[in-house]
Amino acid sequence: MVAISTSRRRNAAAGIISQRRLICFFSAVIAAMMAFYTFFVGSMLNKHQLSQLVLQSPANVNTAVDAAKVAEKEEEADGPPVVIAHAISLIKCGKKSSVTGFIDAAAVLRHSIHKNSIHYKDNNNIKQSKKQSSRYSYQMYAIVHTSCEEHAKSLERLGYQILVKDHPVKKEDIKGEWLRNHIEGENCCGSAEFIKLYAYHLTDHPIVVHWDMDVAILQPLDDLYDAMLYPATHPRGKAARGKIERQHPEDEWPETVNAFLTRDITSAKPWEKITAVQGGFLVARPDKRVFDEYIEFIKEGNYEKGRGDGSGWSGLGYGGFQGAMAYQGAVAFYYDQLAPNTAVELNVCRWNQVAADVIWRGPERKDEHHLQCRDYPRAKLENGEPDYASNTKCEDCRMTPVEVVKTVHYTACKKPWECQIPTPRVPRDKRQAYRLHNLVSIDNCSRLVKEWFQLRKEFEDALETASNGQVKPSTRDGVYYKDYFLGYCRGERGGNYVAIEPPPDDFDIKKIYGM
Repeated sequence: MVAISTSRRRNAAAGIISQRRLICFFSAVIAAMMAFYTFFVGSMLNKHQLSQLVLQSPANVNTAVDAAKVAEKEEEADGPPVVIAHAISLIKCGKKSSVTGFIDAAAVLRHSIHKNSIHYKDNNNIKQSKKQSSRYSYQMYAIVHTSCEEHAKSLERLGYQILVKDHPVKKEDIKGEWLRNHIEGENCCGSAEFIKLYAYHLTDHPIVVHWDMDVAILQPLDDLYDAMLYPATHPRGKAARGKIERQHPEDEWPETVNAFLTRDITSAKPWEKITAVQGGFLVARPDKRVFDEYIEFIKEGNYEKGRGDGSGWSGLGYGGFQGAMAYQGAVAFYYDQLAPNTAVELNVCRWNQVAADVIWRGPERKDEHHLQCRDYPRAKLENGEPDYASNTKCEDCRMTPVEVVKTVHYTACKKPWECQIPTPRVPRDKRQAYRLHNLVSIDNCSRLVKEWFQLRKEFEDALETASNGQVKPSTRDGVYYKDYFLGYCRGERGGNYVAIEPPPDDFDIKKIYGM
């Protein structure tokens, strides 16, 4: 052992103390700088920028600026509200009557989004009818296929920012032979439907909602936004998760929610594990890397023909259902397989409500699965097999009261501008007659259709007021089921629909909405 003198020990101790004091001094300076920076951020950045700080490391709140604290700062900041992107896609526009209906639908959709935003207020232009309010702003976008570019101006006059896009994946780009040879026959639009994926490019916003145009929003979507922007530990994030009605409430919440979606349960079969995403509604985080991941597997074209096990994308069962080769199958495959535990499946009777039968009524396997839920059973028997017999407790979406519906998608209930009561049709396959007879509730569908026409009426009245009477509402003299169509249908079928009188080219839609 080497002896050390007392004076040397004192000098060493003094040096150590001095070093510690120096470290403390610099630590205090750094802490003060960080406090100033945090104050500066909370004072100067708007809410969207603060949201972006939350999103940069969503799964790690132990960063220099804790995510929960950032969310609190977001509430305190005296700046503009968070702006949510709302996008539609105009993909196919061959029939003039169909385009007219969809342009009217774009006006009604935008009006319904405005009514459920922070900007909605009681004034001379818009009639106050809802007690619920929102804290979120919005921006409308229209992704327009190059073949429909001539209609872009009509959407622009309604306040949509226009993004003209061609197919992100062309048929000839697909390596897989079977997908390459069959994709153009899928659903309405084949590979052109993938332009919907450009919604992921809207990275100026923390959240994007992509809608089909035949949709109306009946209540604010704040709970969905809160669950994505606030950690589960934050009071607002926790409250949102407690209020959101999910298709499978027994499932654990993802640590970070990157998407909300619904499944196409009305087209599902009880014995199939894989169900398509319903393509009319997707809430997601914009991210160009996610877009690139979609394009990569679509171009690869690893898709097996058929339906059920061994079919579809990567042979994992994503095949055979409506839209499987296109958007509905690709989105389901992405969030199930490439980004698992990041998306939440919402209650299909509340969100993106198509008001159609979710009960299996055949004809295939009618006796075995008759009156079971179309959603694949989660319960298991002791031998590990699905418990089909107990799979009978699903909500009947046909009867869900309009008052609890968040958003409605006019598919089974018919598009409002088609001027049709959804009476049962006679199928070519007579075995389908029983199912189609029970497909919808005519009374409930009629109430949902009336909601759309009420929104349309409000928009036209607001347009007349904002234009100082220059734009007159369309005539409302139709007598066909006037209690529901409110005078806008002179008879059955779309040829009897009375379209919205378009505003003049120089009309500024801000006169209605202030934005």
